[in-house]
Amino acid sequence: MTSQQQDNSTEYSGRLAPPPASSLPLAILAIVTFVPFGIVALLRALSVRGLWEQGEYDSSVRAAADARRWSIRALAVGVSIAVLSVGAALVLSRS
Repeated sequence: MTSQQQDNSTEYSGRLAPPPASSLPLAILAIVTFVPFGIVALLRALSVRGLWEQGEYDSSVRAAADARRWSIRALAVGVSIAVLSVGAALVLSRS
């Protein structure tokens, strides 16, 4: 290794990357729309910062992506249930 290629990472004590976005507000909204998936989303969103602080950046990125996915699933299921419920109520009220 030449002097230009030396690894200086031991001299740097700061974080190499900022923490990923945890999607915490989206996870909280997900709890309102569909609780089972929302809880999973919230737990994943809350674990992002802790994983990042432990130096597990890849795991924190995966947790953030999982939180976002579970939040979107919860929102989709919650909205679907609401639409079907309103539709069923309208159909039954006309009978």
